[in-house]
Amino acid sequence: MIRRLAVLAASLAAPLAILSGCVSEEGYRQHMSMLVGASSDEILMKWGPPQASAPMSNGRDLWSYTKTTVDERSGYWRDETREVRRTFRDKEGNEKTETITETYPVWEPPQVFRSTCTTRFVMGAGRVEDVTFDGPGCVAEELR
Repeated sequence: MIRRLAVLAASLAAPLAILSGCVSEEGYRQHMSMLVGASSDEILMKWGPPQASAPMSNGRDLWSYTKTTVDERSGYWRDETREVRRTFRDKEGNEKTETITETYPVWEPPQVFRSTCTTRFVMGAGRVEDVTFDGPGCVAEELR
């Protein structure tokens, strides 16, 4: 019962924590470790049906979930400045140097960033026995 309350408290606190700080792989590890001991029904309610499931040689099941996050950034114009130096001779034949500062627009094209996270749950006797994950998208707010 206490374990369920801890998982429930963590799931309610996670959206608030995301608003307050930066995310890391360690944060994701902390969140996933709180799911060890959760029932298969809790995982199904929170994560939905697994995208892949496979029986393991030890009688347990491996449930896999893969999430891809796409961050699209629109193109924009930015100003770039450069200094141009030129050397010339004046009417008297003296060599002079002048520096001109130019500002000109530069187009930054749209960009798409994709990151993927694969999370695997080892399920035994209707409970999560272990959680593993990999991918650059496996990040979450660290728990304090």
